[in-house]
Amino acid sequence: MNKVKLAIIGAGVRGRYTYGKFIKNNNDICEVVAVVEIKIGRREKFKEIFDLPENKVFEDINVFFEKEKMADAVIVCSNDNTHFHIATAALEKGYDVLVEGPVANNLDKLFHLKDLCEKNKDKIFMATMPFRYSNLFLKIREIILSKEMGNLININYNSYIGYKKFAHNFVRGNWRLDNDTAPLILTNSCYDLDILEFLTNSQCEKISSFGKLNHFIRKNLQLDMSELCIRCSKEKECPYCAQKIYLNDDEMSHALHINPTEENVKNILKEGQYGQCVYSCDNNVSDNLISILKFKNNITATLNISAFMKKENRNLTLMFTHGEVYADLQDNTITIKKFINEKEVVIKLDKDNSEERLIRDFIKKIKNRNICDLKSSVLSTINSHVTGFACEFANVSETVVDIDEFWGESCEMTKKIEKLLF
Repeated sequence: MNKVKLAIIGAGVRGRYTYGKFIKNNNDICEVVAVVEIKIGRREKFKEIFDLPENKVFEDINVFFEKEKMADAVIVCSNDNTHFHIATAALEKGYDVLVEGPVANNLDKLFHLKDLCEKNKDKIFMATMPFRYSNLFLKIREIILSKEMGNLININYNSYIGYKKFAHNFVRGNWRLDNDTAPLILTNSCYDLDILEFLTNSQCEKISSFGKLNHFIRKNLQLDMSELCIRCSKEKECPYCAQKIYLNDDEMSHALHINPTEENVKNILKEGQYGQCVYSCDNNVSDNLISILKFKNNITATLNISAFMKKENRNLTLMFTHGEVYADLQDNTITIKKFINEKEVVIKLDKDNSEERLIRDFIKKIKNRNICDLKSSVLSTINSHVTGFACEFANVSETVVDIDEFWGESCEMTKKIEKLLF
């Protein structure tokens, strides 16, 4: 095989700037041969960038699958609620598949995911779990397995979304309604749950969780505010002002418009949902969530997800019987503190692009057909997805949830419902 031929399903921020950029920069090993995108602006821009003929550019995913197989693999980076069905159709058509998380956004789909994996053992079927490729997390796992700090007892894991990203994604944006996508624990943190399993080398046994939507609610819309930021008297003092977020930050403006000129951004803020006051949206996603996890090997963990930090980051403290380890994903540093001496050891790791490593691994696996050694297989993510749904149930019901019992009952319920329906 020469170049691996790829079809991109969803030409938004991820499709264009993560996968598209990698493919463009590595066109000696892979190439885009088709794109599916429902938005005309994104579709036309992607077509232009990759010089695609008209017959390889699709608005409708069904039309794409009606055509003869035209690529070696598809990368699924469309809306969360489409991941499972598109991946299923792609596998049936004979494509290898890389699909973004969450792979399944409800329990019914998750119930069928294992069967889907079993039926497609001859395919490269991978999920985008980039932390498994991260220098930082690989080094932490090495420290854990070495036992140089003794036995791992507890992990305190913080996932800080950042106030700008939260407002964009979960208040104004596509992930603001969990019934349309999935709970926050999955849309933001399926990667965090996955890496906790990876580090503990175990599955979650029990989970409790507490969180709610506290701040971004209509009760906080004051009389001297406007429902559109562009007309609001609080512009100078409000950190969530749309003009501040989108006109002063290149990354945020690119998330807003395919061609983010000042004029284009301002036009969107005058008319669309992204110019709306954060206290007048129809969002329902929790802006904070704290979960306590007990793993089957008796390691415990807390997972703290919060909107209320200035910058997006993840950090974690690991507590061992002979010391502690602190790691910061933003700084890419690990600090080791052994109990037997006062000296701290700081490991500064080179900045790496774990997502690029994952995509490169996907390309490599397609070429060599090494199906038995998938570092980020979809099959290996099922347990952490189950934990995510159990976490949401624990939060809603205010109970401690036994994961195996929860999953067993969920499977039985799905079987009964499908028997009645089909």
